[in-house]
Amino acid sequence: MEGLEDSEIIRKLSDVDANTLQHHSFTGKQKLMLDTLQGATKYVVVAFALDTPTGQPVCRKTFQTAESTTKDLGPGANCYIVSERGQYSFTPLHVSGKPIEHIDKVDWIWTTKVADREEQLLLSDVHYDGSKVYLTTTGEEGNAIIAGFDKDGTIVWVWHIWCTDPPKTMQYENGAVFMDRNLGATSADPSEGKATWGLVWQWGRPTPFFAGYEETEWEKENVFTECVRWTILNPKYLKKWQVETKAVDLATAIAHPTTFYFEDKSCDWHTPIDLTLWGGVKTDYDPSPAGFHIPQVSQWEELMNKVPSEDMSGFYYSFNGKSSWWPASGSGREFDTGCNIIGKGGIFVWSSTAEYFTDPVLGFNNAPMAYRLTYQIPADFMFTKTMGNRSFAHAIRCVAD
Repeated sequence: MEGLEDSEIIRKLSDVDANTLQHHSFTGKQKLMLDTLQGATKYVVVAFALDTPTGQPVCRKTFQTAESTTKDLGPGANCYIVSERGQYSFTPLHVSGKPIEHIDKVDWIWTTKVADREEQLLLSDVHYDGSKVYLTTTGEEGNAIIAGFDKDGTIVWVWHIWCTDPPKTMQYENGAVFMDRNLGATSADPSEGKATWGLVWQWGRPTPFFAGYEETEWEKENVFTECVRWTILNPKYLKKWQVETKAVDLATAIAHPTTFYFEDKSCDWHTPIDLTLWGGVKTDYDPSPAGFHIPQVSQWEELMNKVPSEDMSGFYYSFNGKSSWWPASGSGREFDTGCNIIGKGGIFVWSSTAEYFTDPVLGFNNAPMAYRLTYQIPADFMFTKTMGNRSFAHAIRCVAD
């Protein structure tokens, strides 16, 4: 609008979509802060005094904003890796590129703690401007879950913000290119112990759980003791870590990201049965970052170059002069809807492969099962296709697309 008379500006503003305009009124001297301006854009500010009989503007200023420092996080995904302090944004899209609908606002739901501090120290200024989601990170490492709410306050989608140094990749003997750490881990260095464990997922759900570090028995009253200790919930939403013994549909599971569901008879969290939630190709529910997906069973069937660590806390996989660390039990402590497993002694990592399984000897008749990599450390024996109930929560090791 540069070069136009004020009367012309007023006429043109009346034709602009209301979402584009910002109207502010106040009495007396006040400082006006606008937080939705775009970078490298010219703006005109026209101020009027309502008690001026001529109706003419009393102030007219033109200014141009600097280049935006907001970093775009890239294509649609359920997980975004953030490695540095700063402001970031992303467009709420499914993995398939389809827009995520009915979002009215976005806010954080839970985060992992930083150095056992009680305050939330990972991110701030989480908001949605009707087009993009914005957030500011502190540079601390950890995991945060943010959610999109509809106008009624129901969560319609959830994203995982993974605050870690940029994960590296390594090609394995079978040609698959794996990430150097489990999804949610903040380190790939075995000397950093718990930092290599990451998060855990029920098979097919896009949102994770934090398993914790110490073993406790499976009881509804204390199953999330460790999770409560090491995470911070946003007090605005009255969410809590809990277990419900029933299967639910996907929308319900997404709306309650801090509830662990499982049904006793089916040993599943989801109804109706759907073996394609993660599937053979990357789906809209795959929790991997852009450029990665949950591996199929075939992508780890030849992982033979492995050496267990002396303390039995995991194993090293080596090939072509490089080595990668796989920590025990994926996240050290996991939910199998029967008990919690402390890390030393075995590794469980989900694949995206699921099918109906029948074995009269084991008593299975057309049972819906998902498959996982299982490594028995003391015996030094790996099973690349062991059954797992989809209500189990295990670690994920992403593979490149």
